[in-house]
Amino acid sequence: MPRKDARNVRPSLSDDPRDKLQAAIDHGRSDFDPNYVAACARWFASLTPPERAAVSAARAALDRRDAPLAEEFARTLPPAPRCPL
Repeated sequence: MPRKDARNVRPSLSDDPRDKLQAAIDHGRSDFDPNYVAACARWFASLTPPERAAVSAARAALDRRDAPLAEEFARTLPPAPRCPL
Protein backbone atom coordinates (compact mmCIF):
# COMPACT_ATOMS: atom_id res chain seq x y z
CA MET A 1 0.00 0.00 0.00
CA PRO A 2 1.45 3.40 -0.92
CA ARG A 3 2.60 5.60 1.93
CA LYS A 4 0.75 8.56 0.37
CA ASP A 5 -0.52 9.51 -3.06
CA ALA A 6 2.81 9.32 -4.93
CA ARG A 7 1.79 12.03 -7.40
CA ASN A 8 1.56 14.61 -4.62
CA VAL A 9 4.72 13.72 -2.71
CA ARG A 10 8.19 15.10 -3.24
CA PRO A 11 10.55 12.28 -2.35
CA SER A 12 12.40 12.84 0.90
CA LEU A 13 15.83 11.35 1.54
CA SER A 14 16.24 8.13 3.43
CA ASP A 15 19.24 6.36 4.94
CA ASP A 16 17.39 3.03 4.87
CA PRO A 17 19.35 0.53 2.72
CA ARG A 18 16.09 -0.69 1.16
CA ASP A 19 15.29 2.81 -0.12
CA LYS A 20 18.85 3.14 -1.43
CA LEU A 21 18.52 -0.17 -3.30
CA GLN A 22 15.16 0.88 -4.71
CA ALA A 23 16.61 4.20 -5.90
CA ALA A 24 19.46 2.32 -7.56
CA ILE A 25 16.94 0.17 -9.41
CA ASP A 26 14.45 2.94 -10.21
CA HIS A 27 16.76 5.72 -11.44
CA GLY A 28 16.17 4.84 -15.08
CA ARG A 29 12.54 3.67 -15.03
CA SER A 30 9.90 5.27 -17.17
CA ASP A 31 6.83 3.49 -15.77
CA PHE A 32 6.82 4.98 -12.28
CA ASP A 33 6.08 8.30 -10.58
CA PRO A 34 8.04 10.90 -12.60
CA ASN A 35 8.97 13.01 -9.55
CA TYR A 36 10.42 10.00 -7.76
CA VAL A 37 12.26 8.74 -10.84
CA ALA A 38 13.73 12.22 -11.45
CA ALA A 39 14.88 12.38 -7.82
CA CYS A 40 16.48 8.93 -8.21
CA ALA A 41 18.20 10.03 -11.42
CA ARG A 42 19.62 13.14 -9.70
CA TRP A 43 20.75 10.97 -6.77
CA PHE A 44 22.44 8.47 -9.08
CA ALA A 45 24.10 11.24 -11.14
CA SER A 46 25.63 12.66 -7.95
CA LEU A 47 27.29 9.38 -6.94
CA THR A 48 31.06 9.08 -7.05
CA PRO A 49 32.68 6.28 -9.08
CA PRO A 50 33.19 4.11 -5.96
CA GLU A 51 29.54 4.66 -4.99
CA ARG A 52 28.42 3.67 -8.49
CA ALA A 53 30.55 0.53 -8.14
CA ALA A 54 28.69 -0.20 -4.89
CA VAL A 55 25.38 0.23 -6.76
CA SER A 56 26.55 -2.25 -9.40
CA ALA A 57 27.66 -4.70 -6.73
CA ALA A 58 24.34 -4.34 -4.90
CA ARG A 59 22.36 -4.94 -8.09
CA ALA A 60 24.51 -7.98 -8.88
CA ALA A 61 23.85 -9.33 -5.39
CA LEU A 62 20.11 -8.81 -5.93
CA ASP A 63 20.36 -10.67 -9.24
CA ARG A 64 21.89 -13.57 -7.29
CA ARG A 65 19.03 -13.27 -4.77
CA ASP A 66 21.46 -12.30 -2.00
CA ALA A 67 19.46 -9.49 -0.38
CA PRO A 68 21.63 -9.32 2.78
CA LEU A 69 24.76 -8.69 0.70
CA ALA A 70 22.91 -6.14 -1.46
CA GLU A 71 21.86 -4.27 1.68
CA GLU A 72 25.44 -4.37 2.93
CA PHE A 73 26.58 -2.55 -0.22
CA ALA A 74 23.62 -0.14 0.01
CA ARG A 75 24.60 0.89 3.53
CA THR A 76 27.74 2.52 2.07
CA LEU A 77 25.69 4.82 -0.19
CA PRO A 78 24.52 8.34 0.66
CA PRO A 79 20.86 8.90 1.57
CA ALA A 80 18.55 8.29 -1.38
CA PRO A 81 15.00 9.31 -2.28
CA ARG A 82 12.48 7.41 -0.17
CA CYS A 83 10.37 5.08 -2.28
CA PRO A 84 6.75 6.28 -2.20
CA LEU A 85 5.42 2.71 -2.06
